[in-house]
Amino acid sequence: MAQISGRQVLIAAAIIGAASVVGSLLVAQSLNQVSEQLEGAAGRLDEIRLAVVQAKEELGKLQVAGAAAPARKAGLDPEQRYAINVDSAPALGPKSAPVTIAEFADFQ
Repeated sequence: MAQISGRQVLIAAAIIGAASVVGSLLVAQSLNQVSEQLEGAAGRLDEIRLAVVQAKEELGKLQVAGAAAPARKAGLDPEQRYAINVDSAPALGPKSAPVTIAEFADFQ
């Protein structure tokens, strides 16, 4: 077995010590970056919470305003009959059928 000199031990110790110092500095730098990111995220979370509170307040105002407004009918009157020209429209079934169902669609 080869003899290890005192000089070799000192060099190995210096290398291990330097590696430990560099490793510690890298870990510290990484922790600082993570800490800054967390602080930024916490600030953004506070902004989001404030926006949610404001949105809830606005929604409450709109609901109160909507409750006070008179009800309006939207679209066509379901009690009314409407004449629709279906002569040139594609159809299934006989033309003499007692009921014709017309479907409207808007594809965008």
